[in-house]
Amino acid sequence: MLLPDNKTLVSGCKDGTVGVWDTSATHPRRGSITWPDRISNWRFAPDSRSVVTLDRQGQVTRWSGVDFHEKEPLLEITNYSGSLFSPDGRFLAVGSADGNISVWDVSRRVLRREFRVGEGSVTPLNFLARGNRLVCWTIADNRFSEWDLEATREIQSWPAPAYFSDSFGLSPDEQLGIGIGNSGQVQGRNLPGQSTTNVPLDVLEGLTVAFSADGKRLAVASALGFARVWDTATWREEATLAGFLNGVGSVAFSPDGQRLATGGTSPEDALKLWSMDSWQEVLTLEGPGSLYYSTAFSPDGTAIGTMTGDGFLRVWQAPSWAEINAAEAKEKAETKQP
Repeated sequence: MLLPDNKTLVSGCKDGTVGVWDTSATHPRRGSITWPDRISNWRFAPDSRSVVTLDRQGQVTRWSGVDFHEKEPLLEITNYSGSLFSPDGRFLAVGSADGNISVWDVSRRVLRREFRVGEGSVTPLNFLARGNRLVCWTIADNRFSEWDLEATREIQSWPAPAYFSDSFGLSPDEQLGIGIGNSGQVQGRNLPGQSTTNVPLDVLEGLTVAFSADGKRLAVASALGFARVWDTATWREEATLAGFLNGVGSVAFSPDGQRLATGGTSPEDALKLWSMDSWQEVLTLEGPGSLYYSTAFSPDGTAIGTMTGDGFLRVWQAPSWAEINAAEAKEKAETKQP
């Protein structure tokens, strides 16, 4: 319901709370970029000045320039299902419906490795060891496996949690892998020790898992309308973030550890930023489409991107200090007017 001031919206949220929204603050003033192509995956470059994407036709492209719209085609990929860029954007792993994984060197534009993982569809989940190892998931037997890409051999494999659906996170030190099943089972895998334990986290229908840059916190986005954050040393819950119109599709920590971003599943809360000091909402941005499930900060923290379920990538760029000062000065001047 929109109140008489024409900017305050009151609504029911999926988690059972009542949300009060300031609609005048939800529209980004600048720096919102939407890609022209429908994509399957994407990644910021380490210098934060370009973005690499894989579109639904199999075209791998680098986008650069001030607004990321200078297009440089790199590769053509065929017959792929799941996909994954390495953290530095150098490598691209793609799975297929026939159990094969192909790993491409994007920087050199060549096929690096191709090998068989198992029967049926296979999805790459995480690169390790600077792109020299890879964790995969085979759907038919619901198993994870870790592969040495230099020797093209399997290092280890283990059962995935029940009703797993691509919710897997890796700690920054690459020691711990967290997989979440839709039924609430949370599985921790000590990769060096090759041992598995159940982790006591209260979450259902988890869609995305993310570790903070220092590895001290874990966040999970839930389709039930909340995101939760835990201390990884004790697994004590630190925060439950609620007030979404529908579910939460993704979570991402800022590189400096100051903010948590959540991608919603409705246009009204496409992207929310939360303070990690107070766990209070800082900003809400609207966007077209729904299910913002691939959210990430640029390495320098000056931009944040998120992708809709139908394949449209949107990036918001932070305003400069000059723009912030000008906006604050304008706001003060307007408040002084009679």
